[in-house]
Amino acid sequence: MAYDDRSVKPMSASLMRARIVTKILSGLYEDVPTMLTSAVRLAVELPGGKGHAGPPYPFTIGVSPAWCSGLNGAKLVASGKLDLVWLNPSIIPSMAVRGVGPFKRKHPLRALAVFPSWDRLVIAVSPRLGVRTMEELIKKKPKMKVSIAVNDCVDFAIKFLLNAHGISQKSFIKWGGRVDEVVRPSNPHRREGIVSGKLDMVIDEGMDSWGDVAVEHGMIFLSYSEPVLRKLEMFGFQRARVDGGRVAGIDEPTTVVDFSGWPIVVHKKFPDDLAYHVAGVLDKIREEIPFDAAETPSMRSLCTNTEAGPLDFPLHPGAERYYREKGYL
Repeated sequence: MAYDDRSVKPMSASLMRARIVTKILSGLYEDVPTMLTSAVRLAVELPGGKGHAGPPYPFTIGVSPAWCSGLNGAKLVASGKLDLVWLNPSIIPSMAVRGVGPFKRKHPLRALAVFPSWDRLVIAVSPRLGVRTMEELIKKKPKMKVSIAVNDCVDFAIKFLLNAHGISQKSFIKWGGRVDEVVRPSNPHRREGIVSGKLDMVIDEGMDSWGDVAVEHGMIFLSYSEPVLRKLEMFGFQRARVDGGRVAGIDEPTTVVDFSGWPIVVHKKFPDDLAYHVAGVLDKIREEIPFDAAETPSMRSLCTNTEAGPLDFPLHPGAERYYREKGYL
């Protein structure tokens, strides 16, 4: 049976149930996140015919940052095991589409939108070390306690960053130091280590969760050398500045690499009509949903390349059609 959208009441039984179930789901994630699986599976009715397998379309949304918002999420979408994910940062789908960095081949990923999430991949050191560059630090080989992130969104980037300097995480241990691995940049043990002065170095993203306290306690953010930046650019990383006011107190010119953006990513075979309407729903609910930003972004910024939301891989044609019709592109 096919429904005519014009016949659906403003608050039909189906809409009531849809709103209730999404609120129940978000409430469960808020109260007991470990009780749930990491993906939401829906069945969306699509018209049969050319380009569609016919109803229903099994539509699986990845929601957990633990296993499907980094490299694994990109691979799961490319393989068809997930249909829609938020990847963090934008460099991951960008590299996947190009088949560079951790991706050995090109993956057919497309964007429905990109949410703003300003960030940088940085190295911060204690002033006690007496260094202003990684090259100076590597020459000294000091015994240090180092805090490093270990999760699917940043592991690969830290590995590339250290390799570009000619070292690895094991180097810090060989120098007599210790590596404190944390899953999230906001781990309270990291902040405690910074405040107490027990941490000598932090290598991570998530600047908004620890950058301010690092500056307050005198840590220095190292600028990457030109040879290191060129090596990272070969993988698709974009150079970016940390100074400029985003984190108060970083005043010296400091060039690192960008780690921004939360793109909504799908396979290029994701149905055009569904992509079109997802973009339309985002337009409708934009003022109601949370963003990792100080203010609600415009629709134009959700479909174009911005500093906080890099978008240098293709939009899905269905979403692009919506944005062009509405004048956002």
